Amino acid sequence: GKNKTKSFGYERKRKGNRLSPALLAIAVPLAIIKKMTKIKQKITVIGFLLMFLNIFGQETELRYKTENHKVYSEDKDEYILKTTFPRNYSSDKEYKTLYYLDAYWLTEITLDSFTILDLCNYVEDVVFVGISLNGSEKDWHNQRDMDFTPSQFKNLGLLEGLKKSNPDNNIKITVKTGGGNQLNKESTGGANLFLDFLENEVIQFVEKEYPNLNKRRGLLGHSFGGLFGFYTLQNRPELFQDLLLISASLSWNSSELVDKENFSKLKGSNSEIKLYHSYGGEEIKGIRTSNNDVSKIITELELKNLNYKFDPVKNTNHHSVLSRAIYDGLLYLYKK
Repeated sequence: GKNKTKSFGYERKRKGNRLSPALLAIAVPLAIIKKMTKIKQKITVIGFLLMFLNIFGQETELRYKTENHKVYSEDKDEYILKTTFPRNYSSDKEYKTLYYLDAYWLTEITLDSFTILDLCNYVEDVVFVGISLNGSEKDWHNQRDMDFTPSQFKNLGLLEGLKKSNPDNNIKITVKTGGGNQLNKESTGGANLFLDFLENEVIQFVEKEYPNLNKRRGLLGHSFGGLFGFYTLQNRPELFQDLLLISASLSWNSSELVDKENFSKLKGSNSEIKLYHSYGGEEIKGIRTSNNDVSKIITELELKNLNYKFDPVKNTNHHSVLSRAIYDGLLYLYKK
């Protein structure tokens, strides 16, 4: 929770996810068919029809099962764990697990991206654990503003030019997040508590409930979630071995995490780590610069235990980058 994370209970229920992305796959063969000759057209149509009859004739196998667990803190803050299993899940088999932040709005795009990769037989089976909450968009922003930021808010590192032009510092600036929530000392700085919550409560609960989900752990984070991902990598590199970090807000408090010394624990880690790191080519300068600087630091460390891919996506912004980066990141981490 934001401040207390010691005592937890849970509830759970099962449901199936609608797999809309499979329908998107129909558009590709139809576009190809139109460009073929008449003879090839007939043969190809039959082939594609057989393929899709085979896929959609097994609808039950295309529905991933999800179990929802409600987890409460001592002060009644509620988190929801959305645990989604692969199609042929077996409790007798060990699986890699990907914990993804901001499941409040990233569940569909994350699972749908994996669905396409899975149906194409590109990736191994993975269990997804989304961390979410019940409530409004404002509630969600309150949660992430506190939980994902490593220190109390001072600045986003985006206003250096204004500071230089105003040396007397007599301009008052208010920074608000997407939900209209104001960033200040009281609403931020809970990353260490949230990291304790993840390690000592969430992960322990998941791996006790499903003992076969202890093969490798992964973490997916975007924006403040990406900032939290790098904070986790720097401070507890043994906790997650597969990381997918997108558009990390590394300009936070004058880019305080962008320092070579912050990666010293990573240098001494025995974990074999894979990191996919991306951002949108059309993002604001603070995001681009701080992520480029971190990439340079990681590359210069020449860590033998780190497989690292830095992959900025051209012609995308802070949000449109998600579809490409999540898809490519999942493929990089879990390719067969």
